[in-house]
Amino acid sequence: HLDTIIKLPSAKSPRSHNIDIKHITLNLKFDWQNKQTYGTVTIKFTPLSPLNLISLDAASLTINSISLANGSLLKFNYDGSGKDEALKINLNRIYETKEEITIVIDYHTNWINQLDPNFLNGSNGKGLRFSEPSSNDPVKPKEIWSIGEAESNRYWFPCYDYPNDLRTTEFIATVDKKLSVISNGNLIQIKDNTDGTRTFYWKTEIPYANHLTSFVVGEFVNTKQNYNGIELDSYGHPNETNAVVASVERLPDMIKFFSEKIDAKYPYPSYSQVFVQDLPNYLTNNMFSTITENMIDDDRTHADYFYLWDLTEAEALASQWFGSYLTIKDWSDIWLNKGFSTYFSCLYNEYKNGRDEFLIYQLSYFKSIYFNDWSDGTRRPIITKHFENAQLNSEDNYPPFRGAMVLHMLRKHLGEELWWRAIKLYIHQHANTLVSTQNFQKAVEEACGEPMDWFFEQWLYKIGHPIFKISKKYDGIKKELIISIKQTQKKDSTNLFPQVNFFKGKIDIEIDNQIKEVWLDAKDENVFSFNNEQEPKLVNVDYESTWIKEVEFEKELDELLYQFKNDKDILAKQWALNELILVSKSEKTKQADIEKITNALRDELLSNSHWRFKIAVLSQLRLLIANTNGTSVPLKLDRATTETILTLIKTEKSWLKTSAIFFLGTTLDSTYADLYISHLNDKSDRVINASAIALGKTKSAKAFDALAKLKDKPSWKNQSLMSTLAGLKELNDPRGFDIAYEALLNLNLLRWRLPTFSVWDLRVFAAQTIASLGRGEDAYPLLFDRFTRAINENNTTDIFNNALLIATLAAPKGQEAFDVLKKKYKDDENALLSVNQMEEKFKETIKKQP
Repeated sequence: HLDTIIKLPSAKSPRSHNIDIKHITLNLKFDWQNKQTYGTVTIKFTPLSPLNLISLDAASLTINSISLANGSLLKFNYDGSGKDEALKINLNRIYETKEEITIVIDYHTNWINQLDPNFLNGSNGKGLRFSEPSSNDPVKPKEIWSIGEAESNRYWFPCYDYPNDLRTTEFIATVDKKLSVISNGNLIQIKDNTDGTRTFYWKTEIPYANHLTSFVVGEFVNTKQNYNGIELDSYGHPNETNAVVASVERLPDMIKFFSEKIDAKYPYPSYSQVFVQDLPNYLTNNMFSTITENMIDDDRTHADYFYLWDLTEAEALASQWFGSYLTIKDWSDIWLNKGFSTYFSCLYNEYKNGRDEFLIYQLSYFKSIYFNDWSDGTRRPIITKHFENAQLNSEDNYPPFRGAMVLHMLRKHLGEELWWRAIKLYIHQHANTLVSTQNFQKAVEEACGEPMDWFFEQWLYKIGHPIFKISKKYDGIKKELIISIKQTQKKDSTNLFPQVNFFKGKIDIEIDNQIKEVWLDAKDENVFSFNNEQEPKLVNVDYESTWIKEVEFEKELDELLYQFKNDKDILAKQWALNELILVSKSEKTKQADIEKITNALRDELLSNSHWRFKIAVLSQLRLLIANTNGTSVPLKLDRATTETILTLIKTEKSWLKTSAIFFLGTTLDSTYADLYISHLNDKSDRVINASAIALGKTKSAKAFDALAKLKDKPSWKNQSLMSTLAGLKELNDPRGFDIAYEALLNLNLLRWRLPTFSVWDLRVFAAQTIASLGRGEDAYPLLFDRFTRAINENNTTDIFNNALLIATLAAPKGQEAFDVLKKKYKDDENALLSVNQMEEKFKETIKKQP
């Protein structure tokens, strides 16, 4: 396929509309059994030109009637599809511009937003997601949440489903008295009804885009906070109230940070966040965010995950400015929402946890995502009119991740003062309006006083990245350092998107302890000379790896060791680490040099380097030793390495301590059984989990009793039990079956519903442990019975969760479940993809069994 020219999707022109919607009122009730919503939408609008026919978007709806506000019925034509302008309404006469018209549409939904079988950890889908307890999951919360972005609101109410028309809303919903409704705006009233229901009434005062209209229904408890008069509401499940308090503790600080940095107060009187099931990340709505319930941890667990969930929370909050306060005119500019909110979460991370944490955790991750996509052939500009549809365009990796990296390059290019001046201009000039990339570019150019079209063209409108081949030489007589940067990238002949030939811009070169800024011209080779009294020990091109690039820079071992030990740029240290490991794997490398590398890695582990970098060093040291030993398990450690690891276990905490225990555990040495047992009482459940696994690997006679005791230790979402099961899987003691089977049997255990992340789902842990004991046949009848019930209930989530567990058990009888699935989903290509993948895993696991 790499030799085939890939046709571009057809260009999407910005939608035009002939009416200006001023206000909508939704009045809804819900049919849980059929997963339908029914009610009315009242739309108030004015014509932009004389007309007697209007068109709206509506997908898989049943339209019962359409009338004027006075009750006069209107004729309409609706084909039931999800295409634009599927609902055409004949007005009773020709209306002139500025005349105000109100229509009332009585309707109900038909589309059922099922969890995608290929993403059992959560998926957005379209329209409304209903969830409630089932025979397979009796403790699952009862909830409804809506998905609007990009063009999914048409699946639950008739509308103009495009961002370039702002309007206010009222949202009225009637639900069972135990449930609450959260929606856009301010909560005006909660009315108790005589039939055991309650009606919630929400209203907005500031116009906003259609895709930001949303609501959530569920049983929630509100954790209230306040920042500078702004009410902050966090809605969580009733049994998680204390955990919600722990998980949202930094929210006021986030609002303070964003408000002060961009010199723009949070633009609304209140902000809410609602934590729901079956959602993979978060949804942006006007004045509130819908966030995955997986963010909610008790204080002890959340302390280990500030870096993760704080950034999700910060990103969702940032989208209130970059997405709601400033709304894109057209879907091609979605990066103005995604890229900005992603990068502003980076800025908060940098502020709260330091620049190294931002660089090594977020920037490195963004680059890995981008280069993985690039290698897989997914190559597109950040901004293009050529995309399949708005939904796929908004879910693409390019707008958030490459978009954030481009903003970071722009910030570095401008410098802090001009960068923040540009951001403030952009915000202040376009508050509460529709924006485009051209608006942002003009703000940048006004701030810095120079044209920036080259930058935007190069990084936003075209595809590609430079591949630098770097060389250096030092002239001792002239006291001159010469650095050559060649660009060796080639255009992709199979891709019709516009491409950059050669890249240009500012780039920082680190020479020993000094940073030199140079300008890279758009040509095949740039050569730079620097006066240097002596040959530098360290040369690092593109300090802090700001550019999106690939690099080839050959260095001698001593240069790499010096850079690894002394570079202040943590990403350059990481690059040197990776290069050192490559050197260690070479057959040409002498044993003495391997020892040099090993010593350097050990020394780094006891330095004051960033904890995340030291985890990377630990991982590479383990691989280096395994390669040297010629085997991966059990590892044989020399005395110096053993002492280093034991020091880390004694002095470090949380993740670094976890990694050290995992490392030591690969020795399988029962001498450390008591050490692992002592750490089953650690404050961090990550440490406890690593200790349980390491203990199981020792096969110590002490292990079973210690692991069996651990399962009863109180923990958030039964992490103690999961650690017990993980340890028992390694221990391979037959007595572990009863514990694992009971965990699988008990449907009321609280757990994360993350089945394809096996380290986070209790039931998957249990199935893995049973399979490791060769007892899959004994547990299979239980799972097949649940699978059959799920089939009868037609519950997609439960069907595929149980199918995954059956695949994990690897009992040969399980083939019958996959035969059932292939028959049931024979006409569903997406579901069949998941079925086939699970079946393949099932067959591979059976082959590996002794």
